[in-house]
Amino acid sequence: MTTMTTHCNYLYGVIPAERAGHFGPIGLDGGEVRTVTDGELGILVSPAAWTDFATVPPEQTLLCLAQHQRVLERVMADSPLLPLKFGTYADDDAQTLAMLGAGRREFAAALDTYADKVEVDLAATWADLPVVLAEFSQDKTVVAMKAQFTQGRPPTTEQRVRLGQAVKRLLDDRRSQVADKLAAALRSHWPHLVVNPVRDDSLILNAALLIPRGEQDKLDEVVAQLDRDHMGHVNFRCVGPLPPYSFATAEVRTISPARLDAARQSLGLGASASLLEIKAAHRQLLQVLHPDRNSDPRAPELTHEITVAYESLEEFALNVRHTFAADGPCPVIVKVRSVEDLRRRPNAASRSDA
Repeated sequence: MTTMTTHCNYLYGVIPAERAGHFGPIGLDGGEVRTVTDGELGILVSPAAWTDFATVPPEQTLLCLAQHQRVLERVMADSPLLPLKFGTYADDDAQTLAMLGAGRREFAAALDTYADKVEVDLAATWADLPVVLAEFSQDKTVVAMKAQFTQGRPPTTEQRVRLGQAVKRLLDDRRSQVADKLAAALRSHWPHLVVNPVRDDSLILNAALLIPRGEQDKLDEVVAQLDRDHMGHVNFRCVGPLPPYSFATAEVRTISPARLDAARQSLGLGASASLLEIKAAHRQLLQVLHPDRNSDPRAPELTHEITVAYESLEEFALNVRHTFAADGPCPVIVKVRSVEDLRRRPNAASRSDA
């Protein structure tokens, strides 16, 4: 495991200050979970050695993720809660308070929006996948393909592949039809529904629902009716109530002034620059350094360097301000993202770049 020797605060989520307290040794590695508060909002923290989860074994990451979720689910039973992205750290209480200050408006708005709502994850699977697949043997396309096999000889590998692809297309079409009907039925009661990717042929729908607290019984009734409508051919499983992971997860990052200054120099910018100037400098350097136009062996490395610099400065200009100062405080960038937003970003630990 890649860790730092010094301990810092591991951050779980944001709650109203009036719900602040100590929640016992339920954090990462048994750390004591407490609340750092500024009087209006609080962040749940526990002591931990900083870990880059992109470099540790998957089983270690999954264990820490389970501990992260356990804290959130314990606290949300009694309090509105805005989850923080898994792997978020602060150097100390002072930096934790700086994050609260930087994200106050976003945090407060999200807590207000989701205060009386919870997430429930729903999975719908085929009750008997072999039976569904057997039905496709009567499909005219499948029948025609089988008829083309050389009589008296086993099908060739190519024929088997083509037949398998045809059956897979039929299964995907059937799944899409059933999933669309299920999603429409659920949305008729709860319009906020996120459909997650399906990665298993037995899975029809993998969705997250945002429902008011107290409507779990109503959800059970709706799912029971869906089960009756599909005559037992579809199995349903609900997990929740959960924090609104899929609908609002706060991402908090600090960027060191030194890193911003290095990025500024990489793009050849002055002490201040507008977003248009940042884009123009990056575009101009790309025209010179891109490997398609530059035979220098270092061209790919240099292109990567200026692109990373551009992304840092763009994020800073969009979220903080346009002036860079190497001796200034570390700026804090706060965004409340949906699950679709988070899927577009790498799952790495968030920490100060200082």
